[in-house]
Amino acid sequence: MNQLKKLLGLVWMLVGLALLIGLPYQTIRQLSSETASTEDFVFWLVIVVIFLPITLGLALFGRYAWQGEYDK
Repeated sequence: MNQLKKLLGLVWMLVGLALLIGLPYQTIRQLSSETASTEDFVFWLVIVVIFLPITLGLALFGRYAWQGEYDK
């Protein structure tokens, strides 16, 4: 069971890091298009403000699981 926790910890870290990189990339890509409106800016600002801390927490949770903090 502890090996499964460590494996899933690695998965959560990788998913968190991918989202930490992918979310700003997608935001910049969407907002730099010629058809971006004020509504798009507000939408992506809300998405980034809500989801960046969540993805950071996901990566941190994965790190703790990988290190075996939840084995006790």
